[in-house]
Amino acid sequence: MPSLQSFETRHKLILRARCQILSNCENRPIWTSPWSPRILCETTIATHQAKNGIPSSQPIKTKIQARFQIARPPPKSSQLLRLSPKLLLQIQQLPPNHRPVPVLEIWQPPLRKSKLTRSFPQRPKLGARDIYATLNEPYVINKRQDGQEHSGEQETHSNDIQEKDLVAAMCQSSSSDNHTSSIYFRDTKCIWQASASSAVPEKGTYRFVIKKEEDTTGPEQCRMIMQWEKRTLSADGNAAGSPDNEQFVLMAIDRKIRRKSRVATMTRGGFEIFVRKTSILEHLRTCLALTEPVSGCLADLETWLYTLVLTLGVSVASQEGWLG
Repeated sequence: MPSLQSFETRHKLILRARCQILSNCENRPIWTSPWSPRILCETTIATHQAKNGIPSSQPIKTKIQARFQIARPPPKSSQLLRLSPKLLLQIQQLPPNHRPVPVLEIWQPPLRKSKLTRSFPQRPKLGARDIYATLNEPYVINKRQDGQEHSGEQETHSNDIQEKDLVAAMCQSSSSDNHTSSIYFRDTKCIWQASASSAVPEKGTYRFVIKKEEDTTGPEQCRMIMQWEKRTLSADGNAAGSPDNEQFVLMAIDRKIRRKSRVATMTRGGFEIFVRKTSILEHLRTCLALTEPVSGCLADLETWLYTLVLTLGVSVASQEGWLG
């Protein structure tokens, strides 16, 4: 019969072989898809660590990528008195192997007094020159990319806009000498405000900083900046003056560490968001925390980023006269 020592030796060899498999799996080239963050090797390692009570030393690497197109409603005869909200445009997400998903709709409020934003923490008042965004259907995000239709989809109609559908309000300053605009989000206490110097259209740069409810900005809020910068390119990539070739690039700026990172691009036809560096993701998580999300709201980074980029972009498009 085999001795006890031979059993122990065999057991050690099996454990050593398992450790070697995990080591090879960790060093193996990772095949990944922009819409599938689940990675076999990393999932295997995470499962092994969870079963044995070992804390994970490395977060699973992922990236955020999405494309959106802008759809405009057919022209209608203008009314002297706008008694109902006016639909300006619809933003549709373009997931691969999936139908276009209408996610955000941009509206102009009626001339009569509106109470649509009374559920916002800041309770902004919508004026005739302001615009607001409603959520039509949920975003298709990485962890929900299954090629199937969403459940619980919502439809928003011009005469039946509910408070729960509103996600953001873009308000212009009431002063003719003040070119700033403020962006209010339903799920955060702080607002994003365009600085006066960057709101001049000739400069082609729109800088947004975080401000608190009491109209103050702390040192940490000042640290984080989102900035749209105009770039004009011709078909061959050189600078040109045609308005049809204009595009904006969204830069995430961290003044504390003096870092400037590209997050998204915007043209008259749509948006493209692409984040693949861990450092940029950490910057965005810091931005999300500084906006002070409302208690009880799901602070999903990807969903928050999509709404932020699209809303700030629409605000810039409005200033540029792209909304028609």
